[in-house]
Amino acid sequence: MIQTIVIAIPALLALIECIRRGPERAFLNVYLPVLLFLPEHWWSISGQYSFPDTAIIPIAAFLLFRPKEKSRWSIVDFLVIGYVAITAVAEGMNKGYKIGAQNVILQDLGTILLPYFAVRHMFRQPQFVVDVAKRIAVCLTIVAIISVYEFRMGSDLFTWVWDGIFRREASGLFRAGFMRVQGPYGHAITLGLMMAVGFRVARWLEWNGTWNSRMPFLPISKIRFCELWIAAGSLMSLSVGPWLGAACAAVMIAIFRAHNRIRATILLATLIAVFGMPIYISFMDYVSVDPGAARAAGDRLQEDSAYRHKLLPLYMPVVEERPTWGWGRNEFPMLDGMGSIDNAYLFTALTFGVYALALQVALLVWPPILLGIFSLRRPRNDPRALAAISMIGIFILNVVVDGTASGGGTPWRVMFLIAGWSATLLTGTAAEVVLIDPARSWPQTQLGFRKVMV
Repeated sequence: MIQTIVIAIPALLALIECIRRGPERAFLNVYLPVLLFLPEHWWSISGQYSFPDTAIIPIAAFLLFRPKEKSRWSIVDFLVIGYVAITAVAEGMNKGYKIGAQNVILQDLGTILLPYFAVRHMFRQPQFVVDVAKRIAVCLTIVAIISVYEFRMGSDLFTWVWDGIFRREASGLFRAGFMRVQGPYGHAITLGLMMAVGFRVARWLEWNGTWNSRMPFLPISKIRFCELWIAAGSLMSLSVGPWLGAACAAVMIAIFRAHNRIRATILLATLIAVFGMPIYISFMDYVSVDPGAARAAGDRLQEDSAYRHKLLPLYMPVVEERPTWGWGRNEFPMLDGMGSIDNAYLFTALTFGVYALALQVALLVWPPILLGIFSLRRPRNDPRALAAISMIGIFILNVVVDGTASGGGTPWRVMFLIAGWSATLLTGTAAEVVLIDPARSWPQTQLGFRKVMV
């Protein structure tokens, strides 16, 4: 009972904030801090809802009863709905519709659908987008600062508070003699991905010049202070996957922002042609070893890389045995003691089948293609183009990192927030997406509650 009460507190706080100041303020002041600060624990009664899932419910309810504004559907909307539907059908085929499908729908409602469509509605207000970006940058900066203690002392301050309420397995990981910090996100790779996403959001703010005020007593701007700490948080994760994803995202963003995009593209293609094959051969030689041998040699990085390289050929016959609907959650057989499926694409194929995998890949690939076309039609410093380019980088991050981790968690939720932002940008009019004076607040809630002040 105490677990149920504790995990329902964010919903109560969000409800109070919605009544007092509107759903936008509840999203900023309750949902985002809950999403970025609190560890992920499941509701013990239903097994479906975590802290952010309960926080989004009253926000979505208030938005639902607002006067409807005319909007256009996006292909991203259908991809999101299709993904939720196909995973529910797959789980129903494996465990029965009364239990399996119902559980998936309940969980995806709080994890995917409600946050996604809340963003689709609220991000029509341009200044609100800026405020959300600032809040994400500040929250992740705080996470990075607090994580210094975990990096030095080995104790995670984000989770020890809850250890007496929620049972948790110890998951401390070391690499090169240093603690790999995980913050409130459950794994160092997840924290590394979140920091990389936060850095891209902070860079977008800096490009738009919307947060250039100085830090008190420091000779740098607030946004540069956040960028430096977020980069430090990424380094403390000691996670190669997010670093590789961040590098790929940076290269692609550099091409889109180049003065001569054609020349930049040709240069990149030339570098890939010259160095691509030697790098690939060296990489394959590095990972094509037995994980046990790498462990015996004391090379933890090579051990992890070899483990992931071994997953695909080992589990592909399992996927082919049930390709359509997969095996269901936690039902696929474990082979050779390799129970950790550190590949989000493989995990989806095993759990929900190849149809769900196709929609997952489409969600990660199609929006950045549309955003790329959108940005190429505009000047490189156009605010809308800068937003589109930043989101392209975040999607590329997820594409790369999902090949090294099982997915889910906070980055999965944030990815759907970014998908909602991309759909709003792609379907919005020029008046809706051009940045406005930062001193202005977003519109007052239509429910007649107290005026929202920025």
